[in-house]
Amino acid sequence: MTDRKTKSQWGATYVRAAMLLIALVLPITSLVILGSIWLWQNNAILIWAAAACGVTLVVYGLERWILGSTITQADKLAQKDPARSESDIPADTDPMWTARELEAWDDVNTLAENVATDRLTNRDAIIELGTKTVETVARRMHPSAKDPLWRFTVPEALALVERVSGQLRGFFNDSIPYGDRLTVAQALSIYRWRSAITIAERAYDIYRIIRGVVNPLSAIGGEMREQAQRQMLDNIRIAASKKIAQVYVKEVGRAAIDLYSGRMKVTARELETTVTNTTRVDRESMPALAEPVRILIAGQTGAGKSSLVNALCGDVSAAIDVLPTPAGYTFHELRRDDAPAALLVDGPGVTEEGEALARLIERATASDLVVWVISAARADRETDRKILSMIRDKLQALTDRAPPPVVYVLTHIDKLRPFKEWNPPYDLAKPSSPKAVAIRETMGAVAEDLGVLPEEIIPAVLAPEQTYNVDAIWGRMLDVMPNAERSRLLRCLTQSASDRPRWRTLWSQAVNAGRVLTTKLSRN
Repeated sequence: MTDRKTKSQWGATYVRAAMLLIALVLPITSLVILGSIWLWQNNAILIWAAAACGVTLVVYGLERWILGSTITQADKLAQKDPARSESDIPADTDPMWTARELEAWDDVNTLAENVATDRLTNRDAIIELGTKTVETVARRMHPSAKDPLWRFTVPEALALVERVSGQLRGFFNDSIPYGDRLTVAQALSIYRWRSAITIAERAYDIYRIIRGVVNPLSAIGGEMREQAQRQMLDNIRIAASKKIAQVYVKEVGRAAIDLYSGRMKVTARELETTVTNTTRVDRESMPALAEPVRILIAGQTGAGKSSLVNALCGDVSAAIDVLPTPAGYTFHELRRDDAPAALLVDGPGVTEEGEALARLIERATASDLVVWVISAARADRETDRKILSMIRDKLQALTDRAPPPVVYVLTHIDKLRPFKEWNPPYDLAKPSSPKAVAIRETMGAVAEDLGVLPEEIIPAVLAPEQTYNVDAIWGRMLDVMPNAERSRLLRCLTQSASDRPRWRTLWSQAVNAGRVLTTKLSRN
């Protein structure tokens, strides 16, 4: 009974489709035949054919002139500036990407610009292009690995599938008509009807032959018009295919960069509560709170590092924990509402000695913001220049994270000539007093010695009895805090996997595997 009902439903569907096809084709066919007869009877068919050919040629010429010039200009711009030939999809890089990941993105852009759309004619070609994109990223991210394509774990792959699936779900719901209602069975039924396109093309070829027999002149005009339309549609199709292929390569490249960067090892929730081994050791017996922004305060002995720490901590209303270490480093944790805002690392006076210098560089690479303190009363800045150059080279060599920003503080400006003059605030943009001129000239000399701009130097007085320009130091630190937060997140990502207690993780995995095995055996 069910089979009969199904057959009757399919029969009704076919009848409706046939009636719809007839209703669409019959008016057009009758109009062509009856219109041709009318033109023949009124001796106007030659006039109509000439007019149709003329309009077709004009439209075709306009199409070639407008679209052809646009394509030529785009090609010239692409040759001069590859960034100008990007698709309409924003191609901005992720601010969390490291230097190596930016190089991988450049490789992906190069691959996207050189993709051959005429080869993407089947599913295998599309899969091959995606595989090539992933291999390009893998080779860039792991250049020394023998088999870089498989340098990821199963949980990372599952996390990537989860993220991409979530994005595709939103795409189907928001961008595809009836995407949230079309079932898989209905989609397969539509796919099975793809052969109807071939049948319609053959029927149209037969119609063209009949039209040529009945009305040759009309057929010539129609063929010319159709060739012009087909050429225009082909140009549009090629441009659209190029953009779709570029978007496909870039999206696959983005996912591959995230996969091979190691970001999928840690979830966003885990990252919020991650505490690295470096911070855990520095805190010693303190509770394991969330990882703070690590701020290194460095400079020569007597430059005013401790005074700067006291001035910064004095602007925070909450309590301050001071954690001294035998190596000469002191840690001040600033808390607001019982949540750590920053961990100030106050180091000893910088020196060019091997062990102390190596320890300072290690601290700098483990920091998210470096505040370098220089005394205006000291002219021996060669040590600052050398050590800063070494730290910059070390930070720039970090390929797995972004280098932390550096803030420069010039202290003891009240000790500059004339000594007895101290009447702040001073307009250093347009210095009018001898003191302001001396401060401005010292800022320029320090900037030249350290290889930075004078505007990057913040003059300040940090004496306990009087402070000046501490708010400007806070303002500069807040300005660069987004970059410091970015450095913190990347530092947590690179260290979280190695900082975890591996033996505890392995023991937990073994216990869970034993429980699963025991449950299976007991059921059997």
